[in-house]
Amino acid sequence: MLESLIGVLNPRKKGSDWPALVESIRAGAAYLGQGISYSYLRARTLLAGPKLFSDADFGFALTICKWEAFGVAAQDLILMIEADHRDGLNPDPARRASVLLELYKDVLASEPVPEHRQDKGWSDLVAAFETRLESYMNKPPLGPDGISIATAMAVLDNAPIESAVRDADQMMVVNNTAFRFIEYQAKMRKALDIPAIMAELDARMSA
Repeated sequence: MLESLIGVLNPRKKGSDWPALVESIRAGAAYLGQGISYSYLRARTLLAGPKLFSDADFGFALTICKWEAFGVAAQDLILMIEADHRDGLNPDPARRASVLLELYKDVLASEPVPEHRQDKGWSDLVAAFETRLESYMNKPPLGPDGISIATAMAVLDNAPIESAVRDADQMMVVNNTAFRFIEYQAKMRKALDIPAIMAELDARMSA
């Protein structure tokens, strides 16, 4: 995973097809999900952090948080790409939603199912994204700061922190998440041949 992530962040050539888009989203979701989860919990636990991070139960809870954030971050990255380029894609909301859902399924399939999801896989997140697409495709596109709130909430909902503390930290996590998504958006623009990628997406949406 590390080598592929480095390849996306420092590409030798721009990716120009569906697999390149899938990999860029997968790597981005992993990078964002882990980074946001770890940075929040390190900031929140302060001096107790080293001891907590070495605790097996806390570590497993953090792993769950990271993977749940990954699943939602992949949704947010897909929505971010669509919002950024909607004018060049098929105007039919249902066609856009169908292809974007397939893209999401391919991103999820590119990672092994985590331990805590062995019994159900990613089915609930796929269903949730399908519902989300129905809403988003019929409304004006949002910016990264509006879209990425979902990832921030996934981190907060799954972080091994007391609920009262999560509530107090919400705006901090939302703002940090938005910053990280905007930063990764710039990396994706450098890593991908955007016109070629959009042409392939539009062709799939128009097939």
